[in-house]
Amino acid sequence: MIKQFEINNYVRKQLQDYLTEKKLTLEQAMAEEASNNEIAAIVHAGLPGMVRKIYSLGKMQTFFWEKRELIQGFIADRLQSVNGEKTKKAK
Repeated sequence: MIKQFEINNYVRKQLQDYLTEKKLTLEQAMAEEASNNEIAAIVHAGLPGMVRKIYSLGKMQTFFWEKRELIQGFIADRLQSVNGEKTKKAK
């Protein structure tokens, strides 16, 4: 399910701003239920409207908490892919 969705630039920026503000790494944030729920809310808000209707915020938060290792890897890969693209463009 999660692989079919990309994290758009706005959500990436919100995630990075959230982690910076809280002085957390993605791993630390995903390990704590409260911050995990906040990350789920950020990602959920960036999903297309139809998807948000199908997958409620509560379902998304439960999924993020129960599958935190998987989700952490997914988000980290998406954040790194953007950073890698920026590095390639700068060269």
